[in-house]
Amino acid sequence: MKETITTKIRLVALWTLLPLLLVLLAGCGGRAAMGWSAPVLEEGVLYAGSKGGKLYALDTSTRQQLWQFPSEGQLAGIYSTPVISGGVLFFGSYEIETTGFLIFQNQDIQGRAYALDVSNGQEKWHFPVGSVEEAEPFLGAPAIGQGLAYFTSSDHKVYALDMETGVRRWDFETGEEIWGGPAWHDGTVYVGSADKNFYALDGATGERRWTFAAGGAIYCTPHVYEDTVYFGSLDNNVYALNAQNGQEKWRFSTGNWIWGRPVLHEDVLYVPSLDNSLYALDASNGALKWQFEAEDMITASPVITEGVVYLTANNAGAYALEAETGTRVWHYPQEGSLKVLASPAVASDLVYVNADDGKLYALDAATGELRWELAPDQQ
Repeated sequence: MKETITTKIRLVALWTLLPLLLVLLAGCGGRAAMGWSAPVLEEGVLYAGSKGGKLYALDTSTRQQLWQFPSEGQLAGIYSTPVISGGVLFFGSYEIETTGFLIFQNQDIQGRAYALDVSNGQEKWHFPVGSVEEAEPFLGAPAIGQGLAYFTSSDHKVYALDMETGVRRWDFETGEEIWGGPAWHDGTVYVGSADKNFYALDGATGERRWTFAAGGAIYCTPHVYEDTVYFGSLDNNVYALNAQNGQEKWRFSTGNWIWGRPVLHEDVLYVPSLDNSLYALDASNGALKWQFEAEDMITASPVITEGVVYLTANNAGAYALEAETGTRVWHYPQEGSLKVLASPAVASDLVYVNADDGKLYALDAATGELRWELAPDQQ
């Protein structure tokens, strides 16, 4: 099964030429660690996965590293955006175990879910434990609810793990890999799969409540608000479904795949697409309010705050737009290119960007001017 998944991922990567599908290529020989983990801010500390295969905690006022995980060595890749709850940081990884001797080596691609003490980066638990059971890479951000941490894996499964111990409470298997993260809302876990189905699961038991068939694979993390769940698909559509029964409310077609999570803000749904566009839709009926075209594919979710939309676009860096009209406020860099595959983080007057060159950039939220940059792996 692992060989089949790896082959599929590589074929898709060659077909689309998208760097965001290079997940398993890091296992081929001496490639460096990879990842596009979005940064997360809490109480003046920024948490982000690095290109060097580590997760860092940085004090944003002093720019000093507070801790790194693992303290020694590195993970093969961190694509999972961290989630913090109750003083614990949860994230997933993909890892490579090499066995054999000299040229007779076998590289086993695996994945783990981690829980760390947010104050010092010490590991509280990881899943799976030992060599009895293995899991494929965990790429999406986890979701938290009902005392459980929900993770998705390339092995087709959703895992519900006890937040305190990491013990598995249940798992649910879909027909193909799951690269997007789950969403938890009011006792239900929502998740899409590459099998083209979108699932609603009982958060306590994992029992399937309903299934919706889309027209393409779903690599998008869903967004849930009140009685509606929103997600995008590789059939180029964004869907709005009734969260209780899975009935379709509306759909909107873009010009390419939808990879990043749609974001709802003040009755407007902001949808990123690989057709280079960000769409602002009326959340009630899917009517287009405005469309902004970036200079490259938009692979990650936007962040909306105080009337401004902040987004990133593959090789085109970061943008700020007026939320009401989609008018561009600024673009960084003004010249040249900057590869960014993850969402930004915004706090106070700064926008933080975790770029593919291994650096963290802090941009002025009002002007887009560079305030500072640093390479965590070189600190």
